[in-house]
Amino acid sequence: MTDQQPSPPSGPSRTGPSPTGPSPTAQSPNRNPWVTALLILIGLILLLPGLCSVILTGVMLTNGGPGNDTEFLPVLIICFLIGVGGVALIVFAIRR
Repeated sequence: MTDQQPSPPSGPSRTGPSPTGPSPTAQSPNRNPWVTALLILIGLILLLPGLCSVILTGVMLTNGGPGNDTEFLPVLIICFLIGVGGVALIVFAIRR
């Protein structure tokens, strides 16, 4: 009597993750390039208030003129945080 091992099934079998893992260059099948482009465009638009707040903060710190109001500081912080959100959205769109 011979000891025969059962042969593995032929064809692609997706019972689990591959031993090498997903390749970094492979795109997910549900990734739409139009959505990625839209997210990047929205992120670039959101960068504008952050850029303006950085510029105005620099002007306020160097000149110390009539635009140096502490009441204007919360608006600058909010605009800066909107810009940070734009950067986060661009990073999310590229990495996903």
